[in-house]
Amino acid sequence: MVEGGMKCVKYLIFFFNFLFVISGIALVTLGAVIRGYYDKYLDFLGDGVVVAPIPLITVGVVIFFVAFLGCCGAIRESYCMTMTFAVLLTLSFILELAAGITAYLLRDDIRTTLHTNMPATLQNYGQDDYDGVTRTWDAVQMALDCCGTSNYTNWADTAYGSHGDRVPDTCCRIFSVGCGAGVAALPESDAARTIHTAGCLYKLQEEMKENMAVDGGAVGGAVGGAVGGAGGGVAFLQILGVILACCLSKSIKKENETV
Repeated sequence: MVEGGMKCVKYLIFFFNFLFVISGIALVTLGAVIRGYYDKYLDFLGDGVVVAPIPLITVGVVIFFVAFLGCCGAIRESYCMTMTFAVLLTLSFILELAAGITAYLLRDDIRTTLHTNMPATLQNYGQDDYDGVTRTWDAVQMALDCCGTSNYTNWADTAYGSHGDRVPDTCCRIFSVGCGAGVAALPESDAARTIHTAGCLYKLQEEMKENMAVDGGAVGGAVGGAVGGAGGGVAFLQILGVILACCLSKSIKKENETV
């Protein structure tokens, strides 16, 4: 009876380890996708925010190797390996929980960073040694049909816009070289005929939130929701895996004592 129960637990551990492998790959993939997505906005977000998905990737890699150990322990009916599997699975759960909490706490940091860095980088647009900032602003304005931080008039207060009250050509509805010249000083109704007048800050927040498929008013919910949500989805499997590993270890120990 004990032997039959142990076989049942072994098969369940194999099944859960298969799910762990899939979930580990999924976590690594999700972390890489999030990292790649935010990397485009490095000049706006800063390194501290862009590295937020790294714990998610780390957890995915750990889960993948822990699952391999669990399978080996179940096949060999090794008490030591099975208990090691349970301990490592518990540690990965703690790491995952820490990653979720960290990501959740970053929500307000991301919003604050955007509100600080976007106006600051606006001042460096078109300046020597700031090619990355210039490319980022051009990419955002063309992709989101926006201009400036809160609106197009922000460019009038920059070194770039002070030369004839111009805005970047990437603000224009129809791009052409020099199309943004003299537009920053025009009333919105006149400027809107040539350029997109809405600011990029709100549009970028909404675009991030929409692409990361999360709820919440703050753009930071993208990181917090994706990391925390993915981690929570795997947590239930991990807890069951720990319980099953402990049950199998107990059965193996009892069988060894009987022998």
